[in-house]
Amino acid sequence: MALARCEDCGQPQGPRGNTYVSFHLPWGYPETAVACGSTGCEKPAKVWLVPQEEAQYQRGIRVFPLPTQAAKLRLKQTD
Repeated sequence: MALARCEDCGQPQGPRGNTYVSFHLPWGYPETAVACGSTGCEKPAKVWLVPQEEAQYQRGIRVFPLPTQAAKLRLKQTD
């Protein structure tokens, strides 16, 4: 599942052994509504993906769920 982390907090160590391999930017970054998911941090976040999600991103999928299912994140298309 996608996780949001700011530049300072960096690459997340995923729950349940997930390995986060790449990040992409949410719409409007850095002026985005997506904030870092680290405890006590509210900086603008990049969205980190596990390998399966990265493969989906490469196929054109741009909406990814968060672990809690409270929201989904829409990512920008990269050039």
